[in-house]
Amino acid sequence: MKNRRLMILLLSVLLSGLTLCGCQDRSVPESQTDNVSIMNAFSSETQEVSEFPEASEEGNLADSTSENPFPVEAAQGGPYGKIAISLPEGWSFETCPMDSESLIYGMYGIHFYPEDVKEGYIEITYIKPFGVCGTGLKSENADIAGQQASIGTYDEHEYWDFISFHGEYEGVVAYTYLVEDWWDKYHEQVRDILNTLSFQSAEREGGAYIYHEESEITALGLEFSLKNISSAGATLVFYQYDPDAPTGELDFGDEFELEVQNDGKWERVYDILEGEYGFNDIAHVIATGQSLEVDLSWEWIYGKLPAGEYRIKKEIHDFRGTGDYDEYAVYAHFVLN
Repeated sequence: MKNRRLMILLLSVLLSGLTLCGCQDRSVPESQTDNVSIMNAFSSETQEVSEFPEASEEGNLADSTSENPFPVEAAQGGPYGKIAISLPEGWSFETCPMDSESLIYGMYGIHFYPEDVKEGYIEITYIKPFGVCGTGLKSENADIAGQQASIGTYDEHEYWDFISFHGEYEGVVAYTYLVEDWWDKYHEQVRDILNTLSFQSAEREGGAYIYHEESEITALGLEFSLKNISSAGATLVFYQYDPDAPTGELDFGDEFELEVQNDGKWERVYDILEGEYGFNDIAHVIATGQSLEVDLSWEWIYGKLPAGEYRIKKEIHDFRGTGDYDEYAVYAHFVLN
């Protein structure tokens, strides 16, 4: 089981996720990501199931005599919609906003778990895109919270590994993490909680980095991404993953350009300043094999950006000496809501 989970984690870290906000440490693995792109090719067995089964055994919250067996609401908003569930007494939750380090996969979401357990949780997250890869996967279809979903289980153990939703809830995925010790006692309550799930795609907030091939310069072994995105600015993240690729020292200045997509075409975002302006004459060095983060405000030039899809351009120099360098352009795409 551990090898199978390690395989999924390694496959999922194709895109970068990183300030912890809203979530506590509950044995979250070191390998994490905000955006996930996994190869959608696997060997699996598929069974057709008409609905998420309803149990009548002890522990079924749907049969509770309480007026409201789910008195607590947990909700987390994000750039693709609001995820919400309802919880019974005896359960805890943690919300995980964008750029949270405590998510196993995905961009933002919720962890929930019984109050009396020491580790493990169910994670509900938003992932774009979502896919699975690996052997030993058994898949079945179900109706959960009024939506069509696929339930995936590896190695034929008792608990499921993931549930991916379709249709109106496309992109919402639930995962189990370290639930082995308490699954037998609580799996029916997990089922009932998931049946309260809602995803409001129209209630969008914040921004999200979108991976694009323009975000990588393979000749330099460099990736460019964003986090902490708002209408006023973002944190630029540069990752140099191949120390042998550059021929000199990698650096960039404070200059940047913003473009917005309009009718499928990229157009310059015009500044709101009157007269001329300039950038600080400084070189930020990207060490080989390392990451570099730089906070950037664009509000002073463009004001607060309205909703839309944007990309930011940075010039990168492979500097060997005075007058001896190569210049590259790299873009980071993002969406604002």
